[in-house]
Amino acid sequence: MTLLISTIIFILGTAIGSFLSVVIHRLKTKKKGIMFSRSMCPACKKKLKWKYLVPIFSWLFLRGRCGFCGEKISSHYLTLELAAGLTFLATFLNFNFLIETPLFAIDWQTFALFIFYIVQFSLLIGIFFYDYMYQEIPDSLSIPAIVIAFAKGIALHEPNFLSMIIGGGMIFAFFLAQILISKGKWMGGGDLRMGVLMGFLLGWEKGLIALVIAYILGSIIGIILIMSKKANRKSAIAFGPFLIIGTTVMIFFGDIILISYLSLLGI
Repeated sequence: MTLLISTIIFILGTAIGSFLSVVIHRLKTKKKGIMFSRSMCPACKKKLKWKYLVPIFSWLFLRGRCGFCGEKISSHYLTLELAAGLTFLATFLNFNFLIETPLFAIDWQTFALFIFYIVQFSLLIGIFFYDYMYQEIPDSLSIPAIVIAFAKGIALHEPNFLSMIIGGGMIFAFFLAQILISKGKWMGGGDLRMGVLMGFLLGWEKGLIALVIAYILGSIIGIILIMSKKANRKSAIAFGPFLIIGTTVMIFFGDIILISYLSLLGI
């Protein structure tokens, strides 16, 4: 049963990833009808047939090209679908709501957590790819994520209210200071909202560790890009994806990392 549910959830994730690719494109182009209008090729404008919309397989079958005009389709569509599918699967394995009885039952509290996190991860994945492609974090994705994270904290007291407020406030203030010092060159308003989201999702302890992870990863990637001459010290690099990676790591491994860190300090 666990294998069957895992497969279904992975497929669901890839479908959500495919939908997110449409959302990202239409948010950027400010095109209406995100929920109900048919998908079409950006090049030839022809509406896509169902066989061209099967997550992962359609891109591979068409070899990354439009089935009508042959125009190249960006590999980010495939990457997004895979990322969403694997994230959904990891979320299920981490919040496995199945109770192994002769007939199988559901732990409804764990199921509620699972639903919260797949919704939250859907928004985070959307933010990740939007910021990666356009170096901008849209309010239409970040604000719902903040509201949902806050509601979950209030309902389940995890993290507790004080830790949420301190975490969101500390990271927000840290980013705001960088914006003021650099006059907006280092960070933007979207990063401020990501700071609040991180604090609400993780609390101040895990939130700060997620921030450290993001800066370490960002520094490593920045150095690699400079050494490979794909960027220079003045190049703008989207920071949202690193914040999301740090947040994701702490969602899945936060307790282990926090306990290990405290033990190193002898606490």
